[in-house]
Amino acid sequence: MEFIETKRLLLIEYTREMIEATIAGIGELEAVLGCEVSEDWPGIDFFFYLPYVLDNVKKKPEMTRWTRLVILKEENIVIGEIGGQGDPDETGEIELGYSIVPEFQHHGYMTEALSAMLAWLKEQEVITRIFARSFESNLASIGVLERTGFVHQMNEDEVQSGGKITHWEWHKK
Repeated sequence: MEFIETKRLLLIEYTREMIEATIAGIGELEAVLGCEVSEDWPGIDFFFYLPYVLDNVKKKPEMTRWTRLVILKEENIVIGEIGGQGDPDETGEIELGYSIVPEFQHHGYMTEALSAMLAWLKEQEVITRIFARSFESNLASIGVLERTGFVHQMNEDEVQSGGKITHWEWHKK
């Protein structure tokens, strides 16, 4: 299993076995991983997205390389996830999404995780475009995007029922 390591974090590939275990229950995932999982993970949005992810992974197992669990090394606990939507192998584009459970927010973990993920993505020849979206009201997420080098694409922003969605792009350097 491939992983990305930072000073405080491990970003481990979110395999089919792990996805199935998450759907079955956090205890199942803890057994598969051999580490603790925060009681607040996964968030409701990510959890309801998992059956769709599992269907895609069954069709194309290599898709798991684009999504990672975020593990706080010292405590050996899953605190979030980071990954791409869509099929970067076909399009060359990856839309990144991420989440950290509330207890671990505002400690720089997501900035650290996203920086490491971007460094890894930069080395993947198939990737030609990296982008992200955030609600305008999610200032913490916007801060993470700004700190990791994303540039706001104002002309692409859109208004949806939940509010204004801001669009961001990162350029390989």
